[in-house]
Amino acid sequence: MKINEIKELVDLIEKSKIDILKLEKGDFKLYYQKQDAKSLQLNDGEGTWELSSEETEEPISSIPKKEKNEEKDPAENDHQITAPIIGAFYSRANPEAKPFVQIGTKIKKGDTVCILEAMKLLNEISSDVNGEIVEVLVEDGQIIEYGQPLFTVRVSE
Repeated sequence: MKINEIKELVDLIEKSKIDILKLEKGDFKLYYQKQDAKSLQLNDGEGTWELSSEETEEPISSIPKKEKNEEKDPAENDHQITAPIIGAFYSRANPEAKPFVQIGTKIKKGDTVCILEAMKLLNEISSDVNGEIVEVLVEDGQIIEYGQPLFTVRVSE
């Protein structure tokens, strides 16, 4: 795929309601995501390039399973974010990006906390409460069942 074709494709995606595009054909791979963290990955068999509108930190290995916040006190206002679908869990938009959330991350209702991939579609999972992540209950790449708890959130007003 030539750079002009890629630019045309990105323009079409920006004008459409599509948020994420993942395209693979032989050695050619393309990943594009709209919204806050726009990124474009290209692998033509000779190398991989990434264009991003925001700088990424060094890659972090997968989030440790059941890692707990050191200051956690049992609280009645803890809430679990559960999986609305069956799929593979991903803590970040792409392998080089930083995780959407980690233990200690303050979140607001509507913030993206992870991605669940189902039938080659990437579904962003949003928080339904305001608060702080106090527990991560799953690992990157893990297959998640419907209703399975993903995160524990200490709810705040």
